[in-house]
Amino acid sequence: MAIYLNNNVGIKLATAAAPTTPSIDISAYVTNAVINQIVDELEVTSMGDSAHKFVAGLQSATFSIDFINDWAASQVMQTLNAAFGQTLSVSAITVKGTAVSAANPSYQFTILVNNLTPLGQGGVAEVATSSLSFTVNSAVTVSPTVAF
Repeated sequence: MAIYLNNNVGIKLATAAAPTTPSIDISAYVTNAVINQIVDELEVTSMGDSAHKFVAGLQSATFSIDFINDWAASQVMQTLNAAFGQTLSVSAITVKGTAVSAANPSYQFTILVNNLTPLGQGGVAEVATSSLSFTVNSAVTVSPTVAF
């Protein structure tokens, strides 16, 4: 297990106008990001086997993100508000600012922007934050060569 201290995760979102090209870098606003991948287990046990046997089926994933809200042009909330109800491409990298490699791959996937917290959380004179979780609408692809 790798442990990243002073985590510098990188996240880019596509826009509603160009939903397949992640171009809006929201990394500076992200406080937490998690990609959780799972596959269906399909049983392939046959007569005479002494134990159950399984193979991997279809992949599914979720993408959870906590961020500081920013309503500036072409930033977090403007991008998500415009894309509400649409599918957007996302690119993520574990450690932004270092070369994409087998040890620091980039991840590409799409999300359906099906939930939004446009006013965020936080009291008066506090930083407004949002915690959102999206169902990934594609396979999560891992690439040691796709630049971030």
